[in-house]
Amino acid sequence: MSEFTAYAIDVASVNHEGVGTSIDGVLIDPNTLRPFINDEQAADRSMANGTPTDQVVIHMARGELALAGNLIAESRFEDPTNAHLRVLDTELTRLQGDFDRAINRLRKLVDEFSGTYYEPLMQHHLGMSFFAKGDYKAAVTRFRTALEQREQMGSSQHLLNASAGCLRLAEERAQN
Repeated sequence: MSEFTAYAIDVASVNHEGVGTSIDGVLIDPNTLRPFINDEQAADRSMANGTPTDQVVIHMARGELALAGNLIAESRFEDPTNAHLRVLDTELTRLQGDFDRAINRLRKLVDEFSGTYYEPLMQHHLGMSFFAKGDYKAAVTRFRTALEQREQMGSSQHLLNASAGCLRLAEERAQN
């Protein structure tokens, strides 16, 4: 892969504090699936040494959505077809509260990347947008699809954990 990392709530564990990510200093709130800073010093190190996608996620976690948007735009100017940046662009839309727009854009990305390595990433983020919208049954479907695709592709354990962890959270919400 390139210098961009997959931001897909790379779950290391789900605990009382949050859902672990692959970005040091950033966790995901299990109630909202929004990133937040749990260790400011670690996040500063990740910001200084991380990939552009890491930096975008850190800006998002800090609530610096305009800075995240600017970095996405600058990075996409250099690499307009980068799948990771494209999904982060939809993530920014979700964090801004425009769930329907994020869902529509992600559905198009799912179609575009159907059958590729990136389809589970798109399915996973589509699940996150449905979760944020409160459509937990649709979120369950997308997280399950992402998990199954990742299992079939032999994805790394942290990506399998990401989909499995989010699937559990969505299933819990769907039952209530």
